[in-house]
Amino acid sequence: MARYLLSVLAVLLFAVFSVAQSSDHVEVFGGYSYMNPEFTSTSNSVSGWDLSATVKIVRQVGIVADFSGFSPTGATTGNVSAAFASYHTFMGGPQVSIGIGRIKPFARFLMGATRGSLTHPDSQFGGDFSPFTYGGGGGVDLGLDRWLAVRGQVDWLHIGSTVSNRQGSSVGNVARISAGLVFRF
Repeated sequence: MARYLLSVLAVLLFAVFSVAQSSDHVEVFGGYSYMNPEFTSTSNSVSGWDLSATVKIVRQVGIVADFSGFSPTGATTGNVSAAFASYHTFMGGPQVSIGIGRIKPFARFLMGATRGSLTHPDSQFGGDFSPFTYGGGGGVDLGLDRWLAVRGQVDWLHIGSTVSNRQGSSVGNVARISAGLVFRF
């Protein structure tokens, strides 16, 4: 499903890129991302990357394709060996923004999938999963010039209804905070 969704989003983005003739029709964001499954704790947080592209349909409304990746690595504690995990989100949806001088706040709703895998030297748990993911968020762009801006954003994501491994742990609501650069075309 994630490949299908990614293919559809790529075709739509490339089709719109070909007709975008003036600046501010397309925005491409890339940067650092921090994800935390427990909003009040830092024990399960992970760092990664976030990449998105927004194509404006009308002046303040656009369609966004958002991709992110995280690769947390567990530490070795006592007799327990390290676990290795990988999570990638593939999402898209509407985004609304308002320009106020150099500042441009935005809000968005995203739907898609998360592709994840967990491997552990001990065969008691591990596996792959691809749950439906949805969420919303927003942020602010601070324009440096016509073609470049700095972005800060926060998204709340719900990854599947409950994804369980063999030990019973689950993934559900997560907070994702991202910061980076926006290139406008």
